[in-house]
Amino acid sequence: MLTFFLSIFLVFSLLLCFVVSSEFIAYLRTRVPFVPTHAGDIEFIVNKLGVTSHEIFYDLGSGSGKVVFLVEKLSGARVKGFELSWWTILFAKIKALATGSKAKFENQNFFKADWSEADYIYAYLFPPLMGRVEQKFLADCKPGSIAIVRDFPFPNMKYSDKYFLPKEHEIYVYRKL
Repeated sequence: MLTFFLSIFLVFSLLLCFVVSSEFIAYLRTRVPFVPTHAGDIEFIVNKLGVTSHEIFYDLGSGSGKVVFLVEKLSGARVKGFELSWWTILFAKIKALATGSKAKFENQNFFKADWSEADYIYAYLFPPLMGRVEQKFLADCKPGSIAIVRDFPFPNMKYSDKYFLPKEHEIYVYRKL
């Protein structure tokens, strides 16, 4: 019996080490900590912007896929998340399989991905990255694409809409002409 409990403890300890090291390595690579978006904020975005099943929605730094799954559920849009943390991307992929979701997740640096198909780009990132996100949005996305940016606006581009959400959060909407 003692061997069983020691085995369970060892497996749990290894899993915990995997989770902590994965998150730490992802933080070192991006300098962006995992901060979740509230479900009500995503519902507001989907409803206000009218995201539909005919569109493609990318989440930059998708974490465990909360935004991706909710956008898919609310709108039927084709959704994709980009994430560098191994454990959160693994969790998201398992959840997609378990729930029958068509969501796609890539364990990849989103700056190296092709954004040309995206109708919507969602970013809840820190200010040091927002200039690069802005440049990539302008370079890769097709005319008519929309960038939805939470709390930290693009440094140079003028937003088309700005919304104030509960708990002092802001959503900036940018439209590529």
